[in-house]
Amino acid sequence: MFERASQVNARFAAGTSQPREIVTALEELGLTTSQITVLERTAPAPGLAATARPSIMTRLRGLRAGQHVEAPRQASAPDLQIIVHMGQDDTLAEPVQEVFRRFGAAGIEHFSPTHTPHRAFGPAEAGAGGHAPE
Repeated sequence: MFERASQVNARFAAGTSQPREIVTALEELGLTTSQITVLERTAPAPGLAATARPSIMTRLRGLRAGQHVEAPRQASAPDLQIIVHMGQDDTLAEPVQEVFRRFGAAGIEHFSPTHTPHRAFGPAEAGAGGHAPE
């Protein structure tokens, strides 16, 4: 059997999250720090993602004229994602989602625990060498 644990993911927009307060609220529900994963990532700020970089010729001409031509730097703002791993017990899924809503999550995903049967490839009677007995 393949078992997928229960998990709740929340994504917070840049600059709107309070990760310490969110983790504290989740711990008050009875979750441990090993069940909570906080991921901070940087994404280009709106409008800066498509900035043009100076061509190689422009940079070479600038160097020849004694000027160093730099590509404009893209500013980045932190984006936050919090993942709560709950194992096979899904009883805290709704309270966890409520904590995320209370802190203004931009998106919440809930994955229920599942049990999926899996099948081995080949005949069931295959021996250690991978061949069926004759």
